[in-house]
Amino acid sequence: MRLIMVRHGETYANQKHILDTEPPGSVLTETGWTQANNVVEKLVSYQPDSIWVSNATRTAQTATPLATRLGMEPLVREGLREIAAGSLEGLGDDASIGAFISVVKDWVSGKPETRMGGGVNGYETLQRFDNVVAEIEATGADNAVVFSHGAMLAYWVWMRGRGRVPAMRGVKLNNTDMTILEGSLTHGYEIRRWAHVVV
Repeated sequence: MRLIMVRHGETYANQKHILDTEPPGSVLTETGWTQANNVVEKLVSYQPDSIWVSNATRTAQTATPLATRLGMEPLVREGLREIAAGSLEGLGDDASIGAFISVVKDWVSGKPETRMGGGVNGYETLQRFDNVVAEIEATGADNAVVFSHGAMLAYWVWMRGRGRVPAMRGVKLNNTDMTILEGSLTHGYEIRRWAHVVV
């Protein structure tokens, strides 16, 4: 199966650099809507057969232009939500952002037991996203488009994606950037694209 995973468009919380992880969350800005419309043609080229979104308003909004174009109903799954910030929710100071990033770094460095803001740990976060991917696989989809969130996608691809290349280092998913993987949870997922980096 091919997973075409897209970060949502720009939100008002993004503009203010605020940790906004609890659904329904912030909505798209005018720029965010433009981004959502502009990514449609690229996504259509992958011939999507299903569309999946988190339970955050911003992913549903970002998916709307594609869903309208294809006449599809996006499937909402809480497991695709952003990494829950816990006690850091709603904060935007450098220390809080740094603490959030530090925990994710712990998770990918072999310390998944670390809890984010006193809340979820890496095991729980990875498992709930895996559960949705397993559900998508079970539908028999060939090209599934998943609208999710920047930190969540970075964490999942780091843990489940194979074939990382040096050019990916330091490259983050900007709003409506995508990452593409092919494979399965059983046999592994090969990274084909990360933002502008083609693998």
